Amino acid sequence: MPQSGYYIAHRSPGGEDPRGAAEVHDIIDFEWAGPDRSAMPYRDFQHCMNEAIERYREDMFTNSEGQGLASLGLQLAWHLQEFTAPERIYVVTGSQQALHLLVGLPFPNGKGNIVVEQPVHAGMVESLRGYGGKVHGITYEEGGMDLERLEALFRDGDVKFFYTVSRFHNPTGYSHTNKARKRMVELAQRYYVYIVEDDYMGDLDGDPRNDPMFAYDPSGWVIYVKSFSKVMLPGLRLGLREGFLRAKATADVHSPLLPQGRSRCT
Repeated sequence: MPQSGYYIAHRSPGGEDPRGAAEVHDIIDFEWAGPDRSAMPYRDFQHCMNEAIERYREDMFTNSEGQGLASLGLQLAWHLQEFTAPERIYVVTGSQQALHLLVGLPFPNGKGNIVVEQPVHAGMVESLRGYGGKVHGITYEEGGMDLERLEALFRDGDVKFFYTVSRFHNPTGYSHTNKARKRMVELAQRYYVYIVEDDYMGDLDGDPRNDPMFAYDPSGWVIYVKSFSKVMLPGLRLGLREGFLRAKATADVHSPLLPQGRSRCT
């Protein structure tokens, strides 16, 4: 039925599937966008864990800087094609943690409301529950988004940030065009609204001409949340950085070091 919602077919109650074990093994999990467990290169992961412990030794088992392992920050900046500097990258326990912290933080623009795409994924819905400001929704359909409506919200809605999944949106699977991304960044800069760009699926984009919004924003209005699954948040402006680190320290002190050390394995 048109506009009645988004659905996913579940297995039968009790977790049993009427098909044979061989067929069930071929299921792709679209609910959590997770990789096939049988394809996991666990031997390679094991090697990288051992190498991280050998390289960093006891440093892997102590408290670290809240921002993350410095050597990993260098690698991540390189991975982002130098769109940002290592000192502006924050390693988080997961992208959902970053989003949850950003919802509750005051922003340097002094505004109090949030705009999210409709529909929006369940994790963001939970983070917004109990939020003290207003949450505005803007419809995201196959043809894109009403950018005039978005501009009106930016102009009149006292918006601190706009949350968007710019590529392979969850749950619709849609992607903004480069033209739309650039326009959104222009609107954010004009009306002093931050964009929290969740690009957790961006590595699946096979078109090298598609850049994230973060690439169009040298002034720092785009906060880019990236997943490896799921580890970093580059591009916090100076006014947000100190508050973000305090909030993160309250949540988990620091992100686990061993996975960070493993990530540098070559």
